[in-house]
Amino acid sequence: MKKIYALGLLFIAFNLVQAQDKSFQLGFQLSPNISWISPDSEGLENEGSKFGFSYGIIADFNIAENYSISTGFTLLNSGGKINYPDRQSIDVVDPNNSNTTIKQEFGGRTDADIRLKYIQIPFTIKLKTNEIGYMKYFGQFGVGTAFNIDAVAEEEFSYPGGNGTIKNEDVDYKDEISLFRASLLMGIGAEYNVSGNTSIMFGINFDNGFLNILSEDIYKEDDNGNGEGGRSESFKAINNSIILNFGILF
Repeated sequence: MKKIYALGLLFIAFNLVQAQDKSFQLGFQLSPNISWISPDSEGLENEGSKFGFSYGIIADFNIAENYSISTGFTLLNSGGKINYPDRQSIDVVDPNNSNTTIKQEFGGRTDADIRLKYIQIPFTIKLKTNEIGYMKYFGQFGVGTAFNIDAVAEEEFSYPGGNGTIKNEDVDYKDEISLFRASLLMGIGAEYNVSGNTSIMFGINFDNGFLNILSEDIYKEDDNGNGEGGRSESFKAINNSIILNFGILF
């Protein structure tokens, strides 16, 4: 509750400043997105995309009539589906006692439906047209810096000689995901002036990741479970998103 009050006070303070200085606008943004993970290593495969939703505070610094520096604070929900070689410990019947089970490691492949959550701070430049009716159109370009705060996956692990697959739900993937993510942000959109300094904003962005999101904490094995059985730093993949933005600026 205290955090909500703090955000409310921050919003009021910014609007008081903005009332005296029209070169600054603060607002809120809601952003549904479709994201996916693009492998850049042999053995990793893309298995599909995910639908996510993001929201946050946006701030535009209008440095000239048709130019703005845009930043903010966004809670970004992203992810994707990948398939990769893996090793897992499986319960098997103890060969010395058929009434008990023991843990045994097997090599195979894992299908992982990964949900990622980031705190993202974008830095972009908006190039705006003159007002046409009540509308201003803009192009946007910049970078996004993000920090991973949660990573969870639904897994299906298959291995040679196994009966079917082993399913694991809500698996903690923080060890498999790098803390920092960086991306190029490119987009187009429009602002509709409602009254005075208040505008409704909508647009579409491509969030193109350019840093590896996988950490070294993934096993390097082939499809038959052959390999050193150790962790690998060679697996690389980036996370991309197509984002629809809806917001209001004051």
